[in-house]
Amino acid sequence: MKKFAVSLGVIGLVMNLLGGLSALFGVYLIAFKAGVEMFGWGNAKTFGYLFLCVGLCFVAGGVLLASYVRNR
Repeated sequence: MKKFAVSLGVIGLVMNLLGGLSALFGVYLIAFKAGVEMFGWGNAKTFGYLFLCVGLCFVAGGVLLASYVRNR
């Protein structure tokens, strides 16, 4: 059971890291690449908002998972 809790904690930390990087990349796309077409799929600003929102959701999920493991 101890290994399972450690693995959940590691997953929570990885989610925090990936979510933070995604949110920062989203801010970069919004601030500096507005108006640039990305691979014919759409505007970079739109993808920036997507990365920002998904990244913040990952950070929130990682914090909740890590706090759950800690209180266990």
